[in-house]
Amino acid sequence: MKVGIDGFSLHPLALDAFGQLKWVAEHSFDGIQFGVLDDDAGRNREVRAEADRLGLYSHVSVSSPNRHLGDGDAAARVERISRQVEQAAACGWHELHTTLGGPDTRYAHEVPWPRQLADAFTLVNDLAPVLRNYGSRLNFETHGEITTFEIVRLIEQTGPDIAGCCLDTANVLVFAEDPVAAARRVAPYTHLTHSKDGIVYFCETGIERQGRPPGEGVVDWRTILPILAEHAPDLPLSIEDHKWQFRVDIFTPVWHAANPDLSREELCRFVEIAWGVQQRIDRGELPRPVAYEAVPYADEMEARLLRGQAHLKGLLADLGLRS
Repeated sequence: MKVGIDGFSLHPLALDAFGQLKWVAEHSFDGIQFGVLDDDAGRNREVRAEADRLGLYSHVSVSSPNRHLGDGDAAARVERISRQVEQAAACGWHELHTTLGGPDTRYAHEVPWPRQLADAFTLVNDLAPVLRNYGSRLNFETHGEITTFEIVRLIEQTGPDIAGCCLDTANVLVFAEDPVAAARRVAPYTHLTHSKDGIVYFCETGIERQGRPPGEGVVDWRTILPILAEHAPDLPLSIEDHKWQFRVDIFTPVWHAANPDLSREELCRFVEIAWGVQQRIDRGELPRPVAYEAVPYADEMEARLLRGQAHLKGLLADLGLRS
């Protein structure tokens, strides 16, 4: 395994792809996962060549296969993603990151989430010929809209050769999933990561999640990394760090109706984790979330990323998993 970053972690710097690669190399990271690159085949080849010259791994993203985002034209979306897959493959990028939206997509969109999900399954199947032709795969992030249960079903229904998972290790908390249980569910299909940490604590509507650098939250990295390594020993651990608070409204019937897969046992484990954090906050061992969030991410970005890097590299060395 190698430790890099997701380019979003550097958003305060407003760097282009070449600037991001330079920053990553200067700070001893192993690689980077980019967002969707420009629709410029020549420039994309230059980006890949520069990453290779610096000895860095690199991955890219493609547009969302959720046709209900934007104009809803499924054919146009298939055409756009097909072009992105082709351009990425020409640069040697075959493990591609994508999402199906965000929290509002699941809970507040005019189209019910089950319909969006079913239509995404259809669109991925429509993309199957181009994905198989180029030996490429769409890796769906455990983002704010989709659970690990749903990602596994999507992969099983479309095929693990064309669909996989980008495991965001802390985003699973926004669905009250235990990070270890979530990792076990998707480990056979995980090819990319957003290596993120976070804490969870109580709020008026249930529990709130706050992002933290790897090693400073509730994610059990020592247990999770071997689970992932069993299936993908060269898995890139791309740190995605930022500040934001997300609510997990487990005190509301609407939330439970929208999350039918979660077992009582796993929900109880999640609440147990939150109770442990809440006690640490109340004892003054952790800063109050409001005070922690008040410090701008830009002021702490570099130090946070380097602490996360040190934690993950140290664990990988200790576990014998460092590539």
